[in-house]
Amino acid sequence: MTLKKTPVSLPENLKYELEKMSVEVGLSQNQLLVMAAQSLVANYKEKGSFIFADLLNPGHRSY
Repeated sequence: MTLKKTPVSLPENLKYELEKMSVEVGLSQNQLLVMAAQSLVANYKEKGSFIFADLLNPGHRSY
């Protein structure tokens, strides 16, 4: 598998939370971001653009 780099800028608070999560779960920040991207792509392939409604407006869900 060939790897390609993609620069990503994160809001400061998100970067801090990612650093915390990385330490807590014992995975690198890069591993966490790759897993998140893989999950996003798989979810998009399965459900299409509807996934963005939840990502952009999570408050519309009723629990």
